[in-house]
Amino acid sequence: MKLKIGLLTLTLIFVGAVSGQETKPFSKECSITSGYGYANGVTSSKSGSSLFIQMSYQLSQQFSLATEFENLIYKAPGYYPDLPISPNVQNLFDDYFSLLIKYHLPFNAKLHASLATGWTFYTRQNEYYDFYRDATSQSISYRITSFSDFGIPFLVETNYPLWKNLGAGIRVKYNLNPKQGSTYSAGIGFSLKL
Repeated sequence: MKLKIGLLTLTLIFVGAVSGQETKPFSKECSITSGYGYANGVTSSKSGSSLFIQMSYQLSQQFSLATEFENLIYKAPGYYPDLPISPNVQNLFDDYFSLLIKYHLPFNAKLHASLATGWTFYTRQNEYYDFYRDATSQSISYRITSFSDFGIPFLVETNYPLWKNLGAGIRVKYNLNPKQGSTYSAGIGFSLKL
């Protein structure tokens, strides 16, 4: 925990130092981005959908801070391969709450791109069937389990201005969690500058 707090403190000091070195006038801006896309786990899962909303505050021409909520829905193979129920799948519902530090790539065009990483707290609900068999009987029961954990998000996103304060872009996000299984998503979103 002390390491996480120390890394966050160093990152904030670095962002403050870099933003303080700018000589060109810059107007800070806030934007909201929301979109829909494709979601999947990285270990033999079946694809599903992704829905996200992000609020970003640009501190300098290079850096932004953002908070994001993302919901992923996808499927994985069932726990028991010989289960006499079709389809034998687990339904997974992931909710990610992320704090991101975004670096804006220095392009000289209308298309803007950024890289981001940070910290994620997430919850996962899992729906599946349990199968019990002994010498004289068998039973199948429906289960829902839930847990939460922390992860590290990696995000690449673009934004292209469409009209006044409205823009559109694509994004790819990878949520790293070695203990519980990593996920990824890709989608399209629309942003509004406030």
